[in-house]
Amino acid sequence: MNIFYRPKNAWVGDCIPYWEDGCYYIFYLHDPRNVAGKYAENTTWHLLTSPDLIKFEERGEAIERGAGNQPNKNIYTGSICRGKDGEYYAFYTAVNEALSVNGKIRQSIMYAKGETLFHLATDESFILYADDEIYESFDWRDPFVFWNDNDQQYWMLLAARLKGAGGHRGGCIGLCTSKDLKIWNYQKPLYAPNMYITMECPEVFFQNGWWYMVFSTFSDRFVTHYRMARNLLGPWTIPVDDVFDCRANYALKTASDGKKRFSFGWIASKTGETDQGDWEWGGTMAIHEIKQNADGLFHTAPPPALVSYYHHKREISAWILFNAERIQTNKGVDFCTDTLGAALCKIPEDNFAIDVELTVEGGTEYGIALHTEPDMERGYFLRMDPASGLVAWDIWPRKEQGFYQWQIAGDKPYQMETCRRFIPQRTNHIQIIREREITVVYINGKTALSSPLYNFKGGYGGPYVIQGLVHIGDCTISTP
Repeated sequence: MNIFYRPKNAWVGDCIPYWEDGCYYIFYLHDPRNVAGKYAENTTWHLLTSPDLIKFEERGEAIERGAGNQPNKNIYTGSICRGKDGEYYAFYTAVNEALSVNGKIRQSIMYAKGETLFHLATDESFILYADDEIYESFDWRDPFVFWNDNDQQYWMLLAARLKGAGGHRGGCIGLCTSKDLKIWNYQKPLYAPNMYITMECPEVFFQNGWWYMVFSTFSDRFVTHYRMARNLLGPWTIPVDDVFDCRANYALKTASDGKKRFSFGWIASKTGETDQGDWEWGGTMAIHEIKQNADGLFHTAPPPALVSYYHHKREISAWILFNAERIQTNKGVDFCTDTLGAALCKIPEDNFAIDVELTVEGGTEYGIALHTEPDMERGYFLRMDPASGLVAWDIWPRKEQGFYQWQIAGDKPYQMETCRRFIPQRTNHIQIIREREITVVYINGKTALSSPLYNFKGGYGGPYVIQGLVHIGDCTISTP
């Protein structure tokens, strides 16, 4: 069983989660990557079901895509809703590169429907294009359809573009409305911040007095954002830390069982399955729990089922010190250093969880070394900077050294795409979950940081600090 799901001989693209009667229906874009050098070709929706978000049952292709001359040759992101007629509607993006307008590929909206979520058939009589007045005929995708009780009609949000807007700031969340899911009226955008090329995979939901808007961007940052408002029409507030994860986990969409809310995204693969490879479209599914604070802000935590999955605690071998002095205490392990120092122990090859509590005194930087050796010459480093409040993964060495000694990517201080904010504390609770190359970190049960880590496995792991003292409190290494 794989807790981070990826289909055999294919990759997971955008997820479309839906919850009903104790079951999660997780539709996702199934990318076979069978066209050399291209991504998201011959793509359609596949379905997983899960009662607990830890065990997944493959249900196969959910919607049949069209032929080579039809608009839905490729089926991309959308949403699920249940109509007043009791049937399920899967609104989706239809794309065929052979169909273009003014030299640009035309995107359209279609839907498949059925009496159950297991049998959905496209209604070829329905197709919705952009109006070419409010919205451009391209960048018209990712429909999110829901019943707006206050407005007494269905709303459809779209990743859209204002007509005549610039190429880099004109992205908006478009809006169409309908009484019957068949005839749609074009409205002004729900949100047009003049900030992004486009705003993909939009959704809104209401929770405990707040409306939330979720969308993903690839322009200033490759990341999923959220906004919050007291009213669905805004104004929308931008939180200081407005993301759920870093660049590696993209296109997050959420679903709730009425008690808990979870995000569903994909951790991107890298070309050549190496740490130095380019980021690719699609990868492996990852799920976070999204928790609401008293002030309405969100934080990201591990799903309970994920934590309980790693339940066999392994005995920790003796701690090996690197460039540090051990301080004897009545409980736990303390070490200090004037420069870079670490305490390391043996860790499994992969498929394990580390749960550790670190209390840091001083320290210009601290974190966790992973899959390194006692001399710390190679491996991964979760770098936590308390002064800036930033955390990121680092790879050491960052690249294979060139002819000159200095050709080691020293001007890239860490894997910058994984960098994000965290709230440093004197005592930090760090959870690392690793399966195959997929690695997810949770800091203080509030901040998630995901990344594929390919090159190093096994070896040693443990906390490190630069110019400071670390007390290692509770520390466990667990396997399934």
